[in-house]
Amino acid sequence: MNLQAKILGSLSLTAIGDAMGSATENLPFDEIRRKFGGPVTEFLKSGETAFALGNEAGGITDDFSQTYLISKEILKNERNITTDVVISSILRWAEMPQYFNRFAGPTTRSAVAMYKNPNQTMAPLEGAVTVDYASKATNGAAMKVSPAGLFNPGNIENAIKAAITITKVTHDNSLALSGSCAVAASVSASLGMAKKMSDIISIGFYGAKIGEEIGKDNSHYVAGPSVVERMKLGLEIANGSGTKESKLLKISQVVGNGLHISEAVPCAYAIIALNLGNPMQAVIDAVNIGYDTDTIAAIVGSMVGAFAIQDSNFNNKLEVIEKVNKIDIRNLAREIAE
Repeated sequence: MNLQAKILGSLSLTAIGDAMGSATENLPFDEIRRKFGGPVTEFLKSGETAFALGNEAGGITDDFSQTYLISKEILKNERNITTDVVISSILRWAEMPQYFNRFAGPTTRSAVAMYKNPNQTMAPLEGAVTVDYASKATNGAAMKVSPAGLFNPGNIENAIKAAITITKVTHDNSLALSGSCAVAASVSASLGMAKKMSDIISIGFYGAKIGEEIGKDNSHYVAGPSVVERMKLGLEIANGSGTKESKLLKISQVVGNGLHISEAVPCAYAIIALNLGNPMQAVIDAVNIGYDTDTIAAIVGSMVGAFAIQDSNFNNKLEVIEKVNKIDIRNLAREIAE
């Protein structure tokens, strides 16, 4: 598979995971299966429990919309990934009410407010109890970081550097950097030296450790569960005894599947470990893991998409994504590959 096809795979599975997971978001593991009569495998309209209520089936949320806009902005800047480029893309995204008004979390909202008014610091939202949103280690750092790897195929060190630049704009802390550097390193490896899906897991550990070290020295060093240690825990469960379904349930209960970076990223790696050789199924399992399903599925998709078989199922889902959201993922992949 050539580089353009691998990039297309990563972008497409990120979008597919985001859109498909938007219907199951916020639901518990067993409630998804009860509500939908089993695991969700196709695009569905989001119900009242989801933030994406009102989206058409196949509609994306903040996860892929930010990934898409950051990629476009990097291309406009002659492929240079700088702080200004990332800020510009985030501010452009903030002008899109269909995304910002419905999906922006408190960390991103405060960052946007600061960048719109350079004289303002990271101020809290009304009624908040803290002013330091930079210290919030939410998974918004990892959901949009794949361009760091896409623009540095096979160059792990540069992908990590780019991930730090992208992450620090909105999530300037040690845990967020650990999680986002893991994902960026895995995406980069998936386009380069990785021969199989298990390779991106080992590269992910390397990225997570480097990101954590850099974060401790050059960012906000914050309290919270270690991304690296939670990744180890997730792999122990994935490689342990029991059925696949029981392992997925245990991952959701023990590793976690929520908004914190130390849950979402390790959860994503554990799901990949359960689906070595089957990228699309990895995304589907993430869609059905419960809680923050759209983000976890988008993260999984970004890392395994380069290995996806681009068959009729893949192409049909991509066609729905492009049509519903009025975006051209195929052309974006071509432009990045060039």
